[in-house]
Amino acid sequence: DILATAVQRGDELDLRGAQEREVRAEVVRDLLLGPADARGLRLRGARVVGVLDLDGLRAPARVRLRDCEFPHGATLRGAALPMLDLSGSRMTGLLADDLVVEGSVLVRAGFTATGLVSFVGARISGKLDLATARLESTAGPALVADRLSLSGDLLLDDAVISGTAPDGAVQMTGARVGGRLSARRLRASNPAGPGFAAANLHVSDMVDLSKGIDIRGAGKDGALRLVGARLGSISLGRARLHNPAGWALAAHYLDVAGTVYLDRVRATGGLRLSGSRIAGQVLLSDAEVDGGTGPALAGTRLHVAQAVVLDGAHLTTNSGEDAAVDLRSARIAGDLEMRQARLANPGGTAMRLNTAIVEGRAILSETRIEAGGLDLRDSAVGALYDDPRTALPEADGWVEANGLTYRGVPGHPGVAVADRLAWLRRMPAYAAQPYRQLAAAYQAAGHPDDARRVLVAQQEHLRRGGRLTGWSRLRHRLFGLTLQYGYQPLRAVALLVLVLAASALLFLGFAGGSRAVPGGGPCPAVDRVGLAIDAAVPLVTTGAPDRCVLDTTSRSGQGLAAAGWVLTLLGWGSATLVVAGYTGLVRRS
Repeated sequence: DILATAVQRGDELDLRGAQEREVRAEVVRDLLLGPADARGLRLRGARVVGVLDLDGLRAPARVRLRDCEFPHGATLRGAALPMLDLSGSRMTGLLADDLVVEGSVLVRAGFTATGLVSFVGARISGKLDLATARLESTAGPALVADRLSLSGDLLLDDAVISGTAPDGAVQMTGARVGGRLSARRLRASNPAGPGFAAANLHVSDMVDLSKGIDIRGAGKDGALRLVGARLGSISLGRARLHNPAGWALAAHYLDVAGTVYLDRVRATGGLRLSGSRIAGQVLLSDAEVDGGTGPALAGTRLHVAQAVVLDGAHLTTNSGEDAAVDLRSARIAGDLEMRQARLANPGGTAMRLNTAIVEGRAILSETRIEAGGLDLRDSAVGALYDDPRTALPEADGWVEANGLTYRGVPGHPGVAVADRLAWLRRMPAYAAQPYRQLAAAYQAAGHPDDARRVLVAQQEHLRRGGRLTGWSRLRHRLFGLTLQYGYQPLRAVALLVLVLAASALLFLGFAGGSRAVPGGGPCPAVDRVGLAIDAAVPLVTTGAPDRCVLDTTSRSGQGLAAAGWVLTLLGWGSATLVVAGYTGLVRRS
C-alpha cells in the first residue's frame, strides 16, 4: 500500500535501512500496469522477491529501481518504457532483448550482475549508461548487445566485465550507436575468447577506449575485436591489450572517419588493421607490441588519408614468416614516420613495405632494426629519410630494395654515397634497379661523380653475386680493371700509353736488334722509336720501317720481333678498349 501510494504521487520509496525491505516482483509489475504519476515508479533499496517479469510490458511511467536487490533476476524482453534506471542494483541477470525505451537506460553507479545482461535488438532513444558497472558470468558472456540501436551515447567508463564465452565476454556485433562510445578504464576479460567483441559496430562519434583500458582475451579472434566496424574516430591511448594466443586488436576492414589513436598502447598479441580505411591518421607513438608468433602490426592493404606515425614504437615478433610490421600494399597519403622506432623479428623480416605507396615522406630517422631485415620491394615513397649506417643490425640485417622508387637523393644530409652503397650490398641477391634509381638521383642532384660510383658498385655487386660464369665473368672482370665497366675510359688511355712507353723502352734498349736500310748500320734512336710506335699503336705508320728494319739474324732482333707481336696484340686491345670506353659500348652491353 505504501508503494502504491508512492507510485501514484510520484514519490520515491527509500527502503534502505528499513527492517522490512522485501517487495514481491508481481507487485511491481501490477503497479506499472495501473495508474501512476508521470514521475513513475521510484523504489530504492528494496529486495525484490521472485523474478521481475516485465516481458512485453507497455508502461507509460518511468521505472527507477535503484540500489535494489534482485536475487532471481529481471526480464524486460519486448517491453516498452519511457525510461529505465537500475543504477546501483544487484541481480543475477538482466534479459532486456528487444526492449524499447524512449529515454535512457541507466545501469551504472555500481550496478552488479552475476549472470547475463542482454540488450539484444534493444532500441533506446537516449543513452545506455553502464559506467562503473560490475558484470560477471562464469558460464557464458557477461554483456550481449548485438544489434542494439542507440540514439545517444554508450558509456562503459570504469566498468569491470568478465565472462567465459568463445564469442566474447562483451558482445556488440552489429550494434549502432548514434553518439559516442566511452569505455575509459574499462576492464574486460575472457579466458575462452575475446574480452570485447564488436564486429560491424557502427558508432557515429568517437570510440574512447583510452586512459588505461585493460582487455584480456584468448584465441585467434583477438582480445578486442572490431572487425568491419565503422567509427567516427577511435582512441586506444595507453590501452593494455592481452592475448598471447592471437591478436590483441583484431580491427581489419575497419572504416574510420577520423584518426586511430594507438599511442602508448601496451599489447601482448598483434594489432591487425589489414584492409582498413582511415580518413585521418594512425598514431602508434611510443607503443609497445609483442606480436608473439604473428605480426606486431598487420596493415596489409591499409588505406590512410593522412600520416602513419610510429615514432618511438617498439614492435617485435618471433615469427619467421610474418613481419613485425607488415604494410604490404598499403596506401598512405601522408608521411610514414618512424623516428626512433625499434623493430625486431629474429631470423625473419622486421618490416615489410613491398608494393606499398607512401605519397609523403618515409621518415626512418634513427629507426633500428634490432633483428631481421627490411623488405621494400616494389614500393614507392615520396622521399626517403633514413640513416643506412645504423638502421640494420651488423650481424644478420638485410634489405630488399628491388623496385623501390623515391624522389631526390635518399637519406638525411650527411649520409655519404659509400654509406648507401654499403646498405645496398646487404641485399641477399643482386638487382640492378636499386643502383639505377640511386645513380639517377645523384645525377639529377648534380653529383655525376657519385652517380658513376654507384654504377660501378652495381657492376661489382653483379660480379660478386655469382650470376656470371666462365667467359662472361672473365670479360666482366677485364672491363672492370681496365675501364671501370666503361665509367672511367681514361684507364684504357693510360693502358695504351703504358704499352707505347714499354715498346719504346724495349726498342731503345736493344739497339743491336735493328739495322738501317740501306747500309746495314745501326738505326738512329728516332727510327727505333718509330718502330715501337708502329708495333704498339694500331693503324699508325711512322715510315720508320722504310729506313730501319729488325735484324732477325741476331738474337736481340729475334727477341724484338717476338716482343713486337705481343705489343701489337696489347696495342690493339688497348685501343679497342679506348674506343669502347668513349663510345659507351661497354656500358650498353
